[in-house]
Amino acid sequence: MDNDIDDDSVPALVDETTTVSIKVPVTILTGYLGAGKTTLLNYILTENHQKRIAVILNEFAQGSAMEHLLLTATKDDSNGNGREQYQDWLELRNGCLCCSVKDVGVQAIEQLLEKRRNHFDYILLETTGVADPLPIVKMFWLDEELHSDLILDGLITVIDAHNGLKNYEDDRHQAKALWLRQAAMADVILVNKIDLISEEEKIKILSIVRSINVTAQIYETTRARIDLNLILDRRAYSNNSSTDYLLKKIDNQSTISVPHGYQTLNSITIELDGEFDFDELDQLIIQILWNEQNTTQEIVRMKGVLCLRNETTYRILQAVGQMYEFICTNENHYDNLRNCFVVIGSNLNQDILIEQFRKCIK
Repeated sequence: MDNDIDDDSVPALVDETTTVSIKVPVTILTGYLGAGKTTLLNYILTENHQKRIAVILNEFAQGSAMEHLLLTATKDDSNGNGREQYQDWLELRNGCLCCSVKDVGVQAIEQLLEKRRNHFDYILLETTGVADPLPIVKMFWLDEELHSDLILDGLITVIDAHNGLKNYEDDRHQAKALWLRQAAMADVILVNKIDLISEEEKIKILSIVRSINVTAQIYETTRARIDLNLILDRRAYSNNSSTDYLLKKIDNQSTISVPHGYQTLNSITIELDGEFDFDELDQLIIQILWNEQNTTQEIVRMKGVLCLRNETTYRILQAVGQMYEFICTNENHYDNLRNCFVVIGSNLNQDILIEQFRKCIK
């Protein structure tokens, strides 16, 4: 019969009419205590910005000015570890959502979002002031094969311009190591409270920040007021991220003079012409990120725009800690075989790194 199913036919396993789920971008907000993260969040939660943003507050400190906005509870879970995954939300007048979560795992956040998925299209995750952003970035930087509903959009770091210099210059202060690392990891840096410092101090703090991270977009803010379009939808970890900004940004970089011994983290730029052998470059990245050469060098972040042999389009290199990825792009280099790297870390030897990269060019 014509209606009989052909035993040799391939069964339809997926309904082709099913709508593909759109991933929700996640922007991570970090910054040392008192930098102005709470002020920025208050602004986002109260302004009529026509955006549907869910703000997730991780381990939010007591005594915050925003504490009255949160639905909080304290209760031992079944394992008796004194914390639970919150599934309560507070819906605000401007369409934002606000919640607090003790477990910052991707699975916990996905569970939080399950019932409210249609209420927002963006997530802003605030960390504690004393958090190292590296493990949080790594947690959200997921391979698409894991089929997560979340995608990492970028990391915003808020720096206190008023107290930043004081913390930076005090080697005994724990804030120095923390905000250096927070600045090094950032895709966007807000130098906040800029109205509270002199012009000389402003030049100094901006120079330090740029010397730590030359690829981040740096904005001066007062009371953390900024156009949200400048800090959201960065697509820093996707194949939609632009190669042009990095190529042009390196061109415009001026040398920043920092006295010897004054800085523990800095960034260097490397420019080379030619085509890289992918396998050799891949092995080199593994060696230097995992420090297989047993040096004192530590790399916390690396970005690059690369030309590979037998490929006509650019590749973007993104590395965070010991994780890295070569991202394909649709941008043709038209035989302009210029490669740009930015390496952020401590005890970096630019001459050795240049020579190592040059050996991978064929």
